[in-house]
Amino acid sequence: MNASDLTSRRVKLPDGGSATPYQWGDGEVLIRDDALTVLRCIKLLQDGEMGAEEKSEEFIPLFFADWGDAYTACDYDGEEFGRLITSAVWDVCGIDMSGDKPHEAPLWDPDEDAALIRISFRAEYGIDWDEVRGQIGFSEFVALVGGCSTDTPLGRAIYYRNPKTRPKATKHNRKEVEQWERLHRAYALGTKRSRSSHGANEGNNAAMNDAFAALKRAAR
Repeated sequence: MNASDLTSRRVKLPDGGSATPYQWGDGEVLIRDDALTVLRCIKLLQDGEMGAEEKSEEFIPLFFADWGDAYTACDYDGEEFGRLITSAVWDVCGIDMSGDKPHEAPLWDPDEDAALIRISFRAEYGIDWDEVRGQIGFSEFVALVGGCSTDTPLGRAIYYRNPKTRPKATKHNRKEVEQWERLHRAYALGTKRSRSSHGANEGNNAAMNDAFAALKRAAR
């Protein structure tokens, strides 16, 4: 996922929202990249119950400020439009629709950690999530999540989910390691679901593949 820099241009849309120009070929395409919209896009693509064609119909106008302009930028070429979608979704949302990007195990989840995010944003930054979610960019939101200290509920959860924070075992710190292991299990993602996190990931991947196939068909 690409982070926007301090000189990035944001465009106000007629409906009150905003978008960021995304360079494609010799032109620009307006992408709705505010945190709320991108989270909705991710949730839509990962929905295992919604049909692929229905996802496609909802995703394209939600993601692109004007999908007609986006299609024009691709010279009305369906294959090129599919490449634009794949590239933009990765750069803006961090979702790998082509299946060729390196991945690490997630340390937070917008659904499972919703309450922790709200509480921690207030505690760490004095931010009310509901007030800023349509104004800040998604990359800024991700940076705010990663910036939460271990004094916040979210920062603490992320710390204990990260295997890199596990203390190196010595003959003197057995209790410390046991405590880390206990909290690592307690904060593990997927514990709030009826299936394992591995199963959830497999379901997400299948749903994403179906959605991508539908998006490519729509592009044609």
